[in-house]
Amino acid sequence: MKLQIKEVLEMEDKQCFSYMQKHGEELFAYMLKSVGSTDGELRDELIYRLIVKLISGDFLKRELLIKAVEEIVSDRYLFASIGEIESDTVFIRSFSSLWLTALLWKDKEQPFLEDDLRKYAFEKSAMYLAKEMDTRGFVDGKGWAHSIAHGADLATMAVNHPSLELKLIPVILEGVSTCFWKGGVYTDDEDERLVSVVLSLVKQDYPEEVLVEWLEQIFDRLDRAASRMDGSATFYHARTNIMQFMKTLYFALMKANQAPRLRSDVSYSIQKWQRV
Repeated sequence: MKLQIKEVLEMEDKQCFSYMQKHGEELFAYMLKSVGSTDGELRDELIYRLIVKLISGDFLKRELLIKAVEEIVSDRYLFASIGEIESDTVFIRSFSSLWLTALLWKDKEQPFLEDDLRKYAFEKSAMYLAKEMDTRGFVDGKGWAHSIAHGADLATMAVNHPSLELKLIPVILEGVSTCFWKGGVYTDDEDERLVSVVLSLVKQDYPEEVLVEWLEQIFDRLDRAASRMDGSATFYHARTNIMQFMKTLYFALMKANQAPRLRSDVSYSIQKWQRV
């Protein structure tokens, strides 16, 4: 099947359309079954590249797009063994979030979801970051897990979708803030992907005072932790994650030239917690 996928990736549009008309359901079923394969080449370089090509190029029937969303948001995919760490199920969850990101992009550009399924997909997307506990980036011999980065991409796509209910934005922001406290320090640009969630809200004129309050809550928790966990790895890892995130957010806001109060508060908090 690897060879087939490689061939479809190389096909011109007309040839690809003809192939998918004849073999689309069979190929799609295999790709869905293998979304979290531990074979990094198959999962990342072949299946994910192909699903993006098929979704963006209008090669999938609406019925298959709907089926993909129904499957991906289930406990078999996006929430497969959620909460586990150091297990291979992270690849299922992480790449399901990438699939769902692409599917929601498609729905944003060319709506195909019924209202109930779209609403359910948004609810699941909003919950994912808070529930994902496996923070690994690259896994030797298996490739990228990167579930936090991929979950951030999904959250960013959700907040950029015009049909997202406003009540889910606090859930998404809470998901972002929980990422600082999952243990360990992020090393694979997770901060940039998480910042994209906030920057997307800023660019949509989401109330700045709500984001400022969210920022204050992050540092309030850090203050409380500092008094309880002096010298603990948990505290220092969280502090490092928060500082990386805030520095990235500050420069992103500077570049966008938006949210002056939020930018000022970020700057103040960085200076307060910065160790020379």
